[in-house]
Amino acid sequence: MDPNVKDRLIPGESVPSRLGQIWDPTLGAYRAQRLPLALSKSSVAANAMNGHVNGQKIYRPTTSASYASTASNSNSFNTAYTYSSTPTSPGSLFSHHSNSTSQSRAQWKPPPRAPFQNLPPEVYDCILQQLRVFHEDPRSQSCQTCHMRDLCSLSMTSRAWDKAVVKRLYKCIDIVGHESKENIKNYKMKTGIRLKLLRRTLRERTFLAQIVRELKVPTFTDGDSIPKDMIDIVASIVMACPNFERLVGFYPLYSHEFDRLTHALSTRRKLKEQVWLIGENAAITQRSQRQLAPGLMDPDQKASFVQYHNAWSSLTTLFLHSPAQGILEKDIFVNMKKNLTDPRFVRGPGILHRLPSLKHLCISSFDMDDFDDRTLQLLPPLHSLRLQDLEGITFWGLSEYSRTKAAFALRALSLINLDITYISAISNLLLHLKNLKRFSLMQDSSPAVATGEIIIHPLIASNTLTYLHWEIPLPGSANLNLANSIRAAGFPKLLTLRAPCDHDGLLQALCKPRATTELPSDYSTRYINALPLGSLRAARRAAQERIEEAWGKVQFKVIVEEEGIVKEIFDFQGFLGTIGSRIRYCLEPDVEGSDVALVNFGDLTRGERREGGGVGGVGGLGGVGGTGGGKERATGMEKEVCRGEWNSRHPDGVKWWGHSERPRWRGVELERFF
Repeated sequence: MDPNVKDRLIPGESVPSRLGQIWDPTLGAYRAQRLPLALSKSSVAANAMNGHVNGQKIYRPTTSASYASTASNSNSFNTAYTYSSTPTSPGSLFSHHSNSTSQSRAQWKPPPRAPFQNLPPEVYDCILQQLRVFHEDPRSQSCQTCHMRDLCSLSMTSRAWDKAVVKRLYKCIDIVGHESKENIKNYKMKTGIRLKLLRRTLRERTFLAQIVRELKVPTFTDGDSIPKDMIDIVASIVMACPNFERLVGFYPLYSHEFDRLTHALSTRRKLKEQVWLIGENAAITQRSQRQLAPGLMDPDQKASFVQYHNAWSSLTTLFLHSPAQGILEKDIFVNMKKNLTDPRFVRGPGILHRLPSLKHLCISSFDMDDFDDRTLQLLPPLHSLRLQDLEGITFWGLSEYSRTKAAFALRALSLINLDITYISAISNLLLHLKNLKRFSLMQDSSPAVATGEIIIHPLIASNTLTYLHWEIPLPGSANLNLANSIRAAGFPKLLTLRAPCDHDGLLQALCKPRATTELPSDYSTRYINALPLGSLRAARRAAQERIEEAWGKVQFKVIVEEEGIVKEIFDFQGFLGTIGSRIRYCLEPDVEGSDVALVNFGDLTRGERREGGGVGGVGGLGGVGGTGGGKERATGMEKEVCRGEWNSRHPDGVKWWGHSERPRWRGVELERFF
C-alpha cells in the first residue's frame, strides 16, 4: 500500500468484520482499503454532483442516524456498504450499495406512531366528555374527586393525553365540601386550603390560568357568614384568570360596600353570568327611617354599583335578588324617562341598558319602590325573563308590557308569586308574544275573569307555546278556563303540560294517556298523607289514583254474536287521557330529586352541610385533585355521599382509592330558572 495515500473513514463504518476494511492503528478503528488508482478532485466532484463516477452509480455516505436505522435491519446489517472498483481520490471516498441492499432500504419504513397520537382533538374531547358523564350519572357511585383522579391518571399516560386532559381539568374547576382532616393536619389551616393551592398553581403557571372558565367554590349554609379571607382568596383566583366566565355556588351578599370579589368580577370582560344578592346596608336603613324612596341610596353607592357593569360586554345572564331587604332604586335598573307629572321618574344610569349581550334576566324580591309596572315597560329586549315576588307588578303592567317592542323577542317567561288578579293579563301576554315557547305561572290565588268581560273561547291561546307550567294551589276557575282553551285548540303546538295542582284532573284528561305517573322513589312515601301543599309526590300520587280509578270502570264493550246469538262479551277497561293528544302530562321537577316543581334560589345558595373533604390527589396540580362533589337540595332531598368506590378494585385497597366522605354535588344551571 502507498503510505502517501490516505483514505477517509466513512462515518458509522467502524464495525468489525467488514468486507474490504483493515485495522488502522493510527485511527484506532477499521478503515476502507486503499484503491490502486486515483481520480482528480475536480473529476470526482463533477461526477458526484450527478451521482455517477466513471459511468457507475455511487452512493454518498449516510449520517450516523441513518446508519443506525439501517443497521437495525438484521438482513442488511453486514451488507450496508460495499465498495466500488472505481478509483477514488485521496480526499473523498464513495461507497456503492448492492442491489439487495437498495431493495431492502426501499422497503424499510419508520415504525408508526402510537394510534392515539394521530387522533384529532375532537376524539379526545368526546372520550373525556363521556368519562364525565359516567362520573356525574345519578346512578353512579362516583363524585368530582373520582373524576379528577381519573383525569390526572389519564394525563400521565402520554403527552397527547396530557394536552387534552389539562384543558378539561382546568376549564371547569369544582371545589366542593369542607376541608378534609388530612389537609387540616398537614397545612394547619381550617378553610381555604385547596383554594390557596389552586391560587399558587395559577400564579406560577399562567398558561393554566388562561384555560380557566368556571370555578365552583364551597358554599356556606344560610346560618354561616362567609369569612372575609375566603372572599379575598376567591377574588385573587378570579384576578389570575383572564378568561374567567362563571363563578358557581359562591354568592356573598352585596351590601353596597367595597369588596375584592365584586371588584375582581367587574374586571372580567368575558364574564357570562352574574348573580347579585343585594343585602341590607346600615346607612340606607337609617336613611329609610327619616325619608321615603327614592333617594335612599347616596350618589357614591349608585355610581359604584353601576360602574361594576361597564366591562361586562359579554354578560348574557343576570340575576338580581334581594333576600335580606336590600334596596336598588328604579333608575339603577333602567333608564327612567322624565315625567313632569311625577318627579320620581327621572333619567338614571340603567345597568340593564349597559349590557349589550344580555339575554336572560331574573328579578326577585324587590318592593314597589324599587321595581314596578313603569320599570317593567322599560326593560331592554330579552330572550328569557323571570319575575318573582315583586309587589309593584300588577295585571295592568303585564298587559302593557306585552305590547312593547322589547317583549316581542321573549322566548321564555316565568311569573312567580305576582298575585295576578285577572286572567286577561295572561291572555294578552300569550296573544302578543309571538315568539314565546315556554311559560310558567305560579301563584296562590286563582286569576278570574273580570266582571262584565265577555268570554270567547279559547280564552287563553298561543300558537307558539310548547311548554306550560301551571301551578295554582287554591281552587278556582283558572284550571277550568285553561282546560276549555286547550279543548278549543288554543295551544296547537303544546307538547308538555306540568300542573301540580290539577285538583279534579281536568288538565290530565286532555293529555296523552299514561300508565303511571309515579317515580320509583315515590313508593317509599306512597301511603303518607302528611305531604306539604305543592308537593310533587302528592301530585303524582293523586294523578296515579285517578288513573287507577279509570281502570276500574268499563270504557266500552265488544259483543260477539253469531246468528243473533251472543257468544262472547269483552269488557275493555277505561283510561284517563285523550287518544291522539300530543300533550305530555309532566309532574317531574326542574331539579332532580326535589319535591318542588320549580327551581328556586335555595338550590343555588344552600350548599354542602356534611363534614369532610377530598384529599389532595394531585399535589403537582395545585390541589385540584382534592376537589369533589356533593350538593344538598334545599327541598329536602336525601343526600348521596361518595367514599371513592369508583376505583375500589385497585389492589392497594382503600388507602389508595378512598377519600373523605362527601355529598355528591350536581350543579344547577341558571337557565333552569326560565
